[in-house]
Amino acid sequence: MRSQIWVGDVVQALEVARTDDERARVLEMLGFVPAAVLRRATDDAPFAGPQGPRTPPPVRTRPQEREHEPDQEVLPGFHGDEESPYGGVTVELPLLQPTRVEALHAPREPAERLARPTAERAPLPLLPLFVPGWTSAIIRAMVSRQVSEGAVDIASLIDTLAHGRPVRRLPRLPVPTMRYGVQVLVDRSTGMQPFRRDQNELLEHFRTVVGPDLVEVGYFSAVPQQGTGPGGRWTRTAYVPPEPGRPVLLLSDLGLGEPPEDVRRGTREDWEHFVSLVTRAGCSVVALSPYPPRRWPHWMTHLLPLVSWDRTTTASRAAVRLP
Repeated sequence: MRSQIWVGDVVQALEVARTDDERARVLEMLGFVPAAVLRRATDDAPFAGPQGPRTPPPVRTRPQEREHEPDQEVLPGFHGDEESPYGGVTVELPLLQPTRVEALHAPREPAERLARPTAERAPLPLLPLFVPGWTSAIIRAMVSRQVSEGAVDIASLIDTLAHGRPVRRLPRLPVPTMRYGVQVLVDRSTGMQPFRRDQNELLEHFRTVVGPDLVEVGYFSAVPQQGTGPGGRWTRTAYVPPEPGRPVLLLSDLGLGEPPEDVRRGTREDWEHFVSLVTRAGCSVVALSPYPPRRWPHWMTHLLPLVSWDRTTTASRAAVRLP
C-alpha cells in the first residue's frame, strides 16, 4: 500500500516555508524525517530554495559516493554529497500498514440479456378512454332497455283495487334487460382515426357484456347513409335500421374532427335524416363522442343523446343522458 503523501507535496511545502524550523516541522508532520535529525543536518548547510541559497555555501570537494545499507532508503532529493541542501541525510521511511484489503469483483452480467433489435414495430400500450373497471357498467347502462317484468308493483295494484277497477293482469316493476341486443355503428372517417384502437377494444367489450350473437356491427365513413357494412368499403351498402326495439349506438364524433374542406363530411341535415330513419324503425339511438361536452354544438345535443367518451363518464352519468 503506497503512502498518500508524495515527494512532490514535500517539495511544494518546503518552498512555502520561510525558516529552517518551519521546514523541519513540515517534514516531521509529513512523516518523512524527524525534526531533530533535520536540525542536525541543516546546521552546517543552509537551505537552498527556488530563489537560491541565502548564504553562499563553502566550496567543498565531492566525496566518494558510498553504498547505502540495504535496510535504509534515501529520500528523493536527499543526496549523499555535502553540496546537497540537506547535507546527505538518509532516512528510513516508516511503512504504513493497510487497514483492510478488498478484493476486486468483476461486474456481474444481467439476469436477462436484452433482446436483439428487429424490424418489427411493437405497438405502444393503449390507455382506454373509459376507466377499465367501469366499462362493463357503462355498456349495460347504454344498451339495456326497461321492461315490465320485475316483481309485482304493489302500489299500482292497490291503486287499481281502491278505485274498483278490475285486475286483468298483475302490474310489474320495470327491470333492465339486454336481450334486444345492440347495433354498433363505427365511424371510420378521418376525424376518428386517432381513436381506432379504442373503437376496436370497445367492440370486444360489447361482445363480452352483451353477447356476440346480439351485437350487430357496421362500419361507415362520414354518415351511415353513404354506406354501411360489416367490413371494408367494398362490403358497404345502403344503411338499414335494425329490428324494432334494438338500440343503435354510434361510435362517432358526428363530424367534429373532420377537415372543413372535406366534401364528404356529414352535415347537420345528414344526421337529422339518419336519426329520423332510426326512430321511424322503432329504435333509439345514442352517440358516444370522444370530444368533451363543451365542443358539442347546440343542434347535436337536441338531436340525440350524447355520452362523453372519456374517463369522467360513469354508468350513472351515461344513464341520465339516455331516453
